Amino acid sequence: MITGDTAAISQGVGAFASRQAINAGSSALIAGASVRKKIVALAARILGVPEGDIDVEGGHAMARGGNKPSVTLGELARAAQGMPGFSLSEGQTPGLEHTAYFTPPQASYCNGTHVAEVEVDLLTGGVKLVRYTVAHDSGNIINPLIVDGQVQGGVAHGVGNALFEQMKYDQAAQPLTTTFQDYLLPAAPDVPGCHIEHVETPNPLNPLGVKGAGEGGTIPAPAAIISAVEDALSPFGVRFAEMPLTPHRIVAALRRVGAYEKLA
Repeated sequence: MITGDTAAISQGVGAFASRQAINAGSSALIAGASVRKKIVALAARILGVPEGDIDVEGGHAMARGGNKPSVTLGELARAAQGMPGFSLSEGQTPGLEHTAYFTPPQASYCNGTHVAEVEVDLLTGGVKLVRYTVAHDSGNIINPLIVDGQVQGGVAHGVGNALFEQMKYDQAAQPLTTTFQDYLLPAAPDVPGCHIEHVETPNPLNPLGVKGAGEGGTIPAPAAIISAVEDALSPFGVRFAEMPLTPHRIVAALRRVGAYEKLA
């Protein structure tokens, strides 16, 4: 298997939009199934048993019955290339190779539900994320560790959207936040460790039953965080209609509703 080499294959437009596991994974599954079918047919012929009596595991194809004779995949690959004294069966193509393509009928994005618990400092407008829980559906999960990382990273992006990241322009439409000194990103203390629960709903649109992973971490996060801030400030009736919720915006909103006079 060759990964990401456009000198070997011209098809492909990049790794984005929840396409790796769905497109590449399904292609690998289809190609692998085809090669396995060739292995079973060739091993059955060499071992003299029906194809239904062949198991493939541990780099060997073996017969289920008798003393379980076996042949290695390497030996089968050499035989499949053609060798003296061994002819391929009718209709069998040389080699243990198959190229498969898969195009899904439509995109298969994941989905998630987020619950954020926050604390708001009324004097400074600072927001602290106390606890963060994610229920996430990526379809069938192939590698839980990778999906957890995608979700956690997606939440970090969502925290940035909700509380930090903002492009500012002057009256002449010139950008003012052109460096990371001005354009704030969340740092490690700003991003909570998420409690993640996976809900696996198999996707009927591809043979692996998988969906994307990143969007379900990013998209719900700003809405959950801002809703939590509004809930924390509900005694003052504060509402927000734009992001990010910088400390300045929170303090300004509290001043507009006379919150500090009420506290005094």
